[in-house]
Amino acid sequence: MEIPLNLSIGELINRPNRFIFEGMAGGKIQRWHCPATGKIGLIKDFRGISCLFTPAASNGRRTTQGTVEAISLNGGTEWIGINQNRINGWIEHLLRRNAFPDMINAEGCSVHREVKINDSRIDLVVSDGEKDGEKCTFLELKTPIHDLLLSPGDRFSRPPSSTFFDRGLRHFQTLARLAQAGHRAIVALCFMYDAVPFFAPERNKWNVKIIDIIGEANALGVENWQLNLKISPSALEVISYKKREPTQLESTTFA
Repeated sequence: MEIPLNLSIGELINRPNRFIFEGMAGGKIQRWHCPATGKIGLIKDFRGISCLFTPAASNGRRTTQGTVEAISLNGGTEWIGINQNRINGWIEHLLRRNAFPDMINAEGCSVHREVKINDSRIDLVVSDGEKDGEKCTFLELKTPIHDLLLSPGDRFSRPPSSTFFDRGLRHFQTLARLAQAGHRAIVALCFMYDAVPFFAPERNKWNVKIIDIIGEANALGVENWQLNLKISPSALEVISYKKREPTQLESTTFA
């Protein structure tokens, strides 16, 4: 199952600020939008790194010549998608084609984006359309690129910002309440490359709170999945999707 793409290949020169890449394509130096405003795989020097980018429309008013969608650390043999803004739309498209039947059987179901639940917005909701006693599947996607899971033993470091941390806590708490109400609630770590299996970060002073919250959410029925996708100049396709074992902690009812 794949989504057709039409991406151009270039080579990065530098990253003058968190919003911009400078690179070379077609023998010309270009400026491209960087959709990931934080750190990318803890890379400090982007010089010589291959990239895939979406060219901007020639009649547009943009100040950049396109948007970088992926980078390669091995000269273009394998690509690492970095555009977190695109992933919700791509997963929605794949759900509508029932690309993850073992996770969510979406055959004949409706798919909704950005559904507001209390003080959170859940990325995707799949509903079978039954009005009486309707049970939905709520799917929250996380697409981390601050750390890259490329080798066995790779784990996430501390959350890159307090905003990320707080938003993540709200999502898990909201999903736990939905699971308690009888709905399916899923958090899917989505990688646009063939990531190694995810394991929970080691407990330390930075992430102990969120690990506890995740463990409590798991105990109440929130599921953890890992989706690996492959991006190339011509397509985005599903490599694998697997359920991950929950963090085993004693259940605590969220207020």
